[in-house]
Amino acid sequence: WRTGGKKPDAVGGSGTKFIDMTQPDQPLPDAKASPNRAPGKLPTDTYVYNAGVERQFFDNVKAALTSFSRDGQAYAEFIKSLDMYAQEILSRADMLGYVERLLGKHKDLFEEFKNIIHAVGSPDAPTHDDSWHSVPLTEIDFSRCRKCSPSYRALPRDYPDPPCSERSVAETKVLNDIWVSLPVGSEESYTFRHMRKNQFEETLFRLEDMRFEIDMCLDSNATTLQRLTMIYDELQFLSESEISASGSSSFIKSQRDGAGLGGKIYQYALDGRVLGIIHKHAIRRIYGDEGQEMLDLCYKNPAVAIPIVVNRLRQKDAEFREARSQLNRKWKDLTELNYYKSLDHRSITWRTTDKRATSTRTIVAEIKDRAANDGCEGDAALNARMEKAKEEHGTFYEVTMGCSDSFSGKQTDLSNLPKPTPTIFTPHMSFFYDGNSWAQKDAFHLISFALEKGSTNTVDKERCARLWRQFVGQWFGLSMAWMQDPATKFTASPEAIEEQFGESDNDEDDENDNDAVAGDSTTDGDQANPPAEAAPKADGRPSSAPAAEVYDKTNYFSTTNHMPLPNGTLVSTTQGEGQVIGYSHAEKTYEISLVGSIPSKTVTLSPIAIYCSLDPVESSSLTEQLRENDQETLDRHGDRFMIGSQCLYLFLRLHQVLIKRLNVAKDLAEEVSRDVELGRHIEKVTFDGDSEEGAKRYDAFLGLVYTLLDAGQGSADASEGGKYEDRVRHLLGNRSYELTTMDKLISHILKHLQTMANDDVLQSMIEVYRRHELAGKVKPSAFREEAALLSEGENMFAFQICNVPDSDQKICHCEFLGVIADEVEEADDDGEDENTD
Repeated sequence: WRTGGKKPDAVGGSGTKFIDMTQPDQPLPDAKASPNRAPGKLPTDTYVYNAGVERQFFDNVKAALTSFSRDGQAYAEFIKSLDMYAQEILSRADMLGYVERLLGKHKDLFEEFKNIIHAVGSPDAPTHDDSWHSVPLTEIDFSRCRKCSPSYRALPRDYPDPPCSERSVAETKVLNDIWVSLPVGSEESYTFRHMRKNQFEETLFRLEDMRFEIDMCLDSNATTLQRLTMIYDELQFLSESEISASGSSSFIKSQRDGAGLGGKIYQYALDGRVLGIIHKHAIRRIYGDEGQEMLDLCYKNPAVAIPIVVNRLRQKDAEFREARSQLNRKWKDLTELNYYKSLDHRSITWRTTDKRATSTRTIVAEIKDRAANDGCEGDAALNARMEKAKEEHGTFYEVTMGCSDSFSGKQTDLSNLPKPTPTIFTPHMSFFYDGNSWAQKDAFHLISFALEKGSTNTVDKERCARLWRQFVGQWFGLSMAWMQDPATKFTASPEAIEEQFGESDNDEDDENDNDAVAGDSTTDGDQANPPAEAAPKADGRPSSAPAAEVYDKTNYFSTTNHMPLPNGTLVSTTQGEGQVIGYSHAEKTYEISLVGSIPSKTVTLSPIAIYCSLDPVESSSLTEQLRENDQETLDRHGDRFMIGSQCLYLFLRLHQVLIKRLNVAKDLAEEVSRDVELGRHIEKVTFDGDSEEGAKRYDAFLGLVYTLLDAGQGSADASEGGKYEDRVRHLLGNRSYELTTMDKLISHILKHLQTMANDDVLQSMIEVYRRHELAGKVKPSAFREEAALLSEGENMFAFQICNVPDSDQKICHCEFLGVIADEVEEADDDGEDENTD
């Protein structure tokens, strides 16, 4: 506090004079007079031309000389002149002459240069080194400084201590003035990538920022109120002391002399160091544009202004706390709504990542890279995949997850797994089909539904269906009886039969109508299937007599006018695939020889037990000859071997991805059902404690996929695709990001399936495959020799699918063969050379 009256001549009686530095031309205490300087004047040159000004001067000179000389030789000559002057090669006058000629028209720069030389080089100039203050930390060489940790270095020993006043003893002990944090990795470089935040995490960060801001506002307001309350209490005490002294003789004398202001003995003023930056900002916040005026009043007349400010701070403190209480309730709801979703960091980049990973270019390049590196991933491909992972997860992915098995680049360990035939097969890639018994069926249903709902023309649909019946279904272990299961479950009610055929059951038109209805799921010579309640017996006859009577009465699946299939026709039956041996008109039954059964088995079936006829397998003398010359077969019974073109490789890879994601969906459904803590974050599908909740949740997911596929063809709500991702997350949790692109994946599979159905080379390979299967055993060497003749110069791939013992798994080995047609030409050339010799 400062009191009114005369200024003291000395402070505390120590004899030190009081100097008002706000007044101009005041002499410095104990300043030594200089003959070249007027008394009371500061050496302005020394303090004006410091290192910061010098740096600015050199920047200006460089810009001026660069514009004057495009090749930069003028500035180089300027630096060379200074260097020669520093080495005392040039005198000061010579150096100034060179610089004057270089600067030329820039007289102001030359005058400033002479002033800098005079200020720095003057012998009587005081030593005042402030060069450190103008040097950024990035330009200081910390390599020789003390090291506390990998990221902290000490400042140079001659670095001036930064000014900091009013520190307490405790603050002095803990605050740091020596150690500087320096980046040691790539975190400060332009290559560093932070993990992206999803929209829900951004919402949480905004909420946290708002919480921080209101807490800081409340704390700064409370701190300012606490500081001003102490001053306010002291003002009250001084005011009471002044009132008590008003009856004294000195007060009466001062009133007569006219001393004081407004009858007051003292005029109070607030010391500028009492209020800090936080206190000033708090006062400015509550008064807005008039904040600075209130601060000035607090310093000039605290007895009047501070009580007003204190009351205002108390009022604002109550308002802020009430506002925070209301906002906390709102923020709590928003946090609960967004927290669980914010944990999903993959969904924001998954669509782009999955699109790149399932593209034709990526899949083909992967197998070719492994073929060039003996089944292992090459260094270039591995580094590229690591960089893509950094883009998605951030730079720290390399440290946290980069050492996982997925980035090892090594070949699959086959030590405890079925291996391909070693003499003819060297796998470059092996991939698994988990949950093969149920996942293959669900995948077949999804692909069939998408094919039926898609915009594919009728001819291609029929070709794709035939491809599934003749090759794909058999390759994955799906029986024809199961694939025709929807037809066997067809039930014809008496009302529907009567409405469809009317009372004239024996009319020719009715028969034609019956054939048209039954032909929806059959080909030429196809026979319809019995209803579910009339499941056939071993001979294929309906087990329910009333159902059979209905069929015979209505001519619906009737065998009365049945046209027998020719002998040798390949058919699909309830007992499996077989070949027609003969037909008994008396018994109205077929004698069928089942294909692939060991030993050969012959069964008797009625016509309604035959699903459809299959395309006959064309015999080939070349196949028979090659098989006779080849004595090698597959190592295990049940393995399947195939050589195909690129479209088959792409289909099998994407089909394996579909199987993998169905397994992910089922695992998530079971895991979410068991996790009690996720109850409020996910959608309920059944009552608590239901043992079948996992299966029901998985079925609900399949329903979402069917709806999405239906919506993709325009037959459902167009907005269904936008809701699908959120609905899957609510159903299976935030780790279901892989399932958000099921429609894209299935569409890619359909595209490659359609390409396979129209690829002549692959169709030829399938015919070779069927001939080997019909013969009972596949002979891979003979298969490869014939495939080389039929490949027509295309890149070929070899596949062998095996059952993993004691598990519901299959493993498919794949080898990139390249152009195997050249092998036949080389073999022919070698044969000609031998004949010539």
